[in-house]
Amino acid sequence: MKLQTLTSISTTVVAGLLVATTPAFAFEIQSRDKAPDHFQELLPELSDFVGKEARDLDLETIGAHEIDLSFFTLKYAHEAKVYFLGETAGGYRNQLDFRAWKGDTVIQEQTKVFGDTSCSQSEQGSLDNFSAFCANPGSAISGSSEQDSPLNVGDFVSLGHFEAGTVLDLLLVADGRNGGITQTVDGQSVPAVYSVETDSNLDNKQHAMGYFYKDLLIVGYEDLWGGGDGDYNDVVVAIDFGKANNRDIANSVPEPSTIFGLSVIAGAAFLRRKSSKR
Repeated sequence: MKLQTLTSISTTVVAGLLVATTPAFAFEIQSRDKAPDHFQELLPELSDFVGKEARDLDLETIGAHEIDLSFFTLKYAHEAKVYFLGETAGGYRNQLDFRAWKGDTVIQEQTKVFGDTSCSQSEQGSLDNFSAFCANPGSAISGSSEQDSPLNVGDFVSLGHFEAGTVLDLLLVADGRNGGITQTVDGQSVPAVYSVETDSNLDNKQHAMGYFYKDLLIVGYEDLWGGGDGDYNDVVVAIDFGKANNRDIANSVPEPSTIFGLSVIAGAAFLRRKSSKR
């Protein structure tokens, strides 16, 4: 069972979030110095997954890294964390949401995780290789709460501890910090909100690419309706479901890849779509 299609939630949960209503609770955003040691040590390598704005990816590469909700279904009970790596979205101030379910039971309705996935300018002169993570840093919009302010590289939240069989989804709300973007579908105005799963997106386009790298699932998003420039680094996050889950999700031996011509990506595994899809 899918929790709901984006069509069915667009006039309820999503619509409320796009006008910045207060969720039932706010996730606590923590800084990278509170992250596990293995993430802090790995972070300098992860800038290659952000890359340059409007980078040129061929359709074969994009399709090879298409992901779906099977990659976000936990085989083992574990805590889930999501880390902000960076962004190149010069035009939008995007928002990242989260929802979860198990069978017919809603575990978490769609809720805001990061209200503004812009990079904060505060580390521009102090973080090594800052520009490789953050192409378009910005300042907070006046009156913003901590959850709705730009992020530092490596900021993270714990989404909670989930039972085996739980399905999680991380959704990108295009320009959510500025009230969101709407499009017309079948004569109705709908929000530009993108799931990690292509089939759930109202424009029927792939908006997420996934990579498995050193026990982390890396997800890069494309924020433009219809696929846009297809660079898939408008927002980039790393997800830790625990080593056992992540290795089950990868479901392959790491294969060399020359996606970006960068050495770090050579260790990333292609995420093969599972045969149960469709």
